[in-house]
Amino acid sequence: MIRSVKDKTLSRAIALAVNTKIRKFGTMLDFKLDSRTKTIELEIMLKGETEPLFVKVQRYEVVEENGRYFLLAERIVTSREWINVVAESYLQGQRIEIPPRYARLLQLVV
Repeated sequence: MIRSVKDKTLSRAIALAVNTKIRKFGTMLDFKLDSRTKTIELEIMLKGETEPLFVKVQRYEVVEENGRYFLLAERIVTSREWINVVAESYLQGQRIEIPPRYARLLQLVV
């Protein structure tokens, strides 16, 4: 049960952060987080595309630094080869800040 609450809290926080980052590119259709296996799966409909993009973060970590929380994606694989190259070059290993209103909730579950 605690893992389920943790996963739901993290999912909301990270989904908001992801949607903020991708808003000009498309819309997130689905988001699944599994804290046991440290994986995230999401489906995004990119503007101008006819098929959704599938993304799997094979390992993630939530990092706290000076009272701020960040998502660190260690391995990202997508359904588009060229986006895999972009992800490897610009996203893997980069911290994505989790918005403060959700970070407070994380203190209870992380």
